[in-house]
Amino acid sequence: MGLFGNGVVGTALGRAPRERVQSPCQPPRALCLALESAPQSRVSRDRESVHPSGQRVPWTGEGPLGWGLGLVCPILCALFPEPPVTSPLSRSSVAEADQYHLAWWVLPADLLTPVQAFRALRASGHEGALLESVEGVMRLARYSFVAVDPRARLRARAGSVTMTEGGQETTRRGTALEALRAALKSHAVPKAPPGLPPLVGGWLGFFGHEWVTELEPRIKRPDADPFGTPDASFELFRDVLAFDHATQRLYLITACPRGSSDHGQAQKTLAALAEDLFTDAGDFKGFELLDDGPVHGTSKAAFTEAVDTLRQAIGAGEVFQAVLSQGFSRRFSGDPFTLYRVLRLVNPAPHMFYWSSGGTTLIGSSPERLVSLRDGQCLSVPIAGTRPRGDTPAEDELLGIELMTDPKERSEHDMLVDLARNDLGRVARVGSVRVREHAVLEKFPRVQHLVSRVESRLAAGRDALDLAAACFPAGTVSGAPKVRALELVAELEGRCRGPYAGAFGYFDGSGAAELAITIRTLVVQNDTVHWQAGAGIVWESNPDLEYAETMHKARALAEAVSMAARPAFQPPVAQAQGARP
Repeated sequence: MGLFGNGVVGTALGRAPRERVQSPCQPPRALCLALESAPQSRVSRDRESVHPSGQRVPWTGEGPLGWGLGLVCPILCALFPEPPVTSPLSRSSVAEADQYHLAWWVLPADLLTPVQAFRALRASGHEGALLESVEGVMRLARYSFVAVDPRARLRARAGSVTMTEGGQETTRRGTALEALRAALKSHAVPKAPPGLPPLVGGWLGFFGHEWVTELEPRIKRPDADPFGTPDASFELFRDVLAFDHATQRLYLITACPRGSSDHGQAQKTLAALAEDLFTDAGDFKGFELLDDGPVHGTSKAAFTEAVDTLRQAIGAGEVFQAVLSQGFSRRFSGDPFTLYRVLRLVNPAPHMFYWSSGGTTLIGSSPERLVSLRDGQCLSVPIAGTRPRGDTPAEDELLGIELMTDPKERSEHDMLVDLARNDLGRVARVGSVRVREHAVLEKFPRVQHLVSRVESRLAAGRDALDLAAACFPAGTVSGAPKVRALELVAELEGRCRGPYAGAFGYFDGSGAAELAITIRTLVVQNDTVHWQAGAGIVWESNPDLEYAETMHKARALAEAVSMAARPAFQPPVAQAQGARP
């Protein structure tokens, strides 16, 4: 199953309360209120009357005033339509607010997609993240989750923790692990009741690669830091929209911390969300590239030289394997969401996400889960061993067979499976770690990989944060032994990786966690989009082939960035004028 089960939208914390903008095709509210306050002695209300446009028409005619309003109101509704007021298929009760500390509506979702919902919410003043998931070969996962309006934000970097809540920002000394654990306790999130989707709120965000310098002080942070992002950045969401693609239903969910006392306000929140979902998103911004091609952060000669250096370290017994990466970038103007729209088409993956906060946008299509925890069951899914997809079915099959029978690839994969077992074993119940699937060939849109699944039961007294810390970063983006491999890679790459090779996901109110590795991920800051790809280096490595592997892995991202400037992804006006190809 895909990590996210599909989709999340969030908003910037601390923005001013949104003012509803009067649509140019809507009658003024004052006119509507004036009509509703007309003398009742001459007019009768028909509370069940609904105009064919979908709008409630509260007036029927008795006498000149009633006759006139009965004629005018339908005309106004036709000429100045308001956004549709959605009526739920069902809704939670006051008793359920007391029992679960949640309120929810259920709406039909056959006319709305997660991407449409994201655009509509953003047009209504919301900002944040969208997550989607494709399982196996092009099969949509069951759920998409849309989390709206974060109530708090936590950022940690190099021993400093900043919490933003209620417009107040406080900074203190501390670690990301300590701060997140305290936040999970002090900002409790309700558990999902039976019958609702599994995510009804929680802390959503990412761990940057340099979080490892907190977990393993021996590893030093490189001086060069082109991104300047936090080691951990998470936001608290209490309002969630969940798409159930199997039943074509949309769940609007909000927290009721005080139970039934919050039920009335919760209903207003859900009604406002429903209205915003059906807001006209309007035209979107175009997207234009400002350069002639990707800028490589590393030359081929420098990369292959670094491979040789790692092979020498392997020969000397310092490490068995290390993951070396290289970066790329391009400059652009326009809406970075266009990049997500393209990436989900050219490289659908189990863990797709669009998340924007603090001047950094992450746009991901990761194939790999770092770790998940649900009901005490831990799962890690190491991916190691890569071949491109073939141009024909026959070539594709031959490449897959070649991968499965390559001694170098099998050796590397087995090494990383053992590392995943050891990582889980640090926080697992004794004797519970086992490999459920080993070196299975899985095909993705652009590459094919060897994939294993390692599971365990969480030990008593341990939690989701302990699990994340034990497994971070994944061996598939670091090496083995992990600490020494990371020291060598930091020295050879010469700069912080930032979000790349970290983890993106959530911690929820049930104690569950879902984290994907931030590979096949675009990082947008200002007018530049960055991406990075790596290859596992072992003694048998051929430097030229390892360089080619990084290029294969980066190809989908490079193509998505180029394709975003094509006319098909531009606003209608730009398409008509012929946007830059």
